[in-house]
This record gives sequence, structure tokens and C-alpha cells, in this order.
Amino acid sequence: MKKILLSAAVVTAIAFTACKNETKNEISDEIDNVQEQLDEQLDELSEVATESVESLEAIIKEAEEELAKAETVDAKQAATKKLNEAKAALATLKGEAISTANEVKEEATKAANNAANKAKEAAKKAEEKVEKVEAEIKDAKDLVDEKVKKSRF
Repeated sequence: MKKILLSAAVVTAIAFTACKNETKNEISDEIDNVQEQLDEQLDELSEVATESVESLEAIIKEAEEELAKAETVDAKQAATKKLNEAKAALATLKGEAISTANEVKEEATKAANNAANKAKEAAKKAEEKVEKVEAEIKDAKDLVDEKVKKSRF
């Protein structure tokens, strides 16, 4: 009977370790997937933003040069309009970049919180399983002790 109890304890330990490792791997994989997706999105956005910023900066420089060279009122107004539109577009782009960065940060935070919650849930389930098996082992031990006492008398 003691062998049975020891075997049950070993099985419990193995089951707990397996459950813990499986959950750990699942959560780790999920975090890796989310991180990869976020990295891809950030790379794409960074590429587009860099190209757009460079383009707008070139337009601003060109408009400033045109404004400096403008001799007529119409030419100055056209250059000023071009300059203001390019600056507004650049400000908008920077605002969108900040907004997107905040969204990505929120997504990363949600993913991390989700993984943490799953880890807590898995740990709780594993703990419940261990407690259940421990209770079964205790019951079996009590039964063995009772049978041993009866057999002695």
C-alpha cells in the first residue's frame, strides 16, 4: 500500500510539472506571437512614416526656397500656402505616429495582461489538481491505516 501511495505522489508531481510546463509553453508562444505581430506592424508603420516625413520635409524645404525667391504677391501666397500645407501634413503625420505608438503600447499591455491572467489561471488549476490528488492520497492513506489497525486486532 505504501508503494501505491508513493506512486500516487510521484504521479501527482509529474502531472503538476507537466501541466505547469505546458501552460508555460502556451503562454510563452502566445507572447512571442503577439510580439512578432507588433514588431511587424511597427516596422511597416516606421517605414511609411519615415518615407512620408522625408517627403514632407523636402516639400517644406522647397516651399521655403520658393518663398525666399518669390517676388510677386501671388508667388509668395502660393509658396506660403504650399509651406503651410506641408507643415500641417507633417504635424498630422507626427500626431498619427504618436497615436499609433500608443495603440501598439496598449495592445502589448493587453497581451501581457492576458498572458499573466492565463498563467494565474493555469497555476490555480494546477494547484486545485494537486490538492485533489493530495486529498485522494490522504484518503487512501487513511484507508490503509484503518485496514492495518483492523488487521492487527
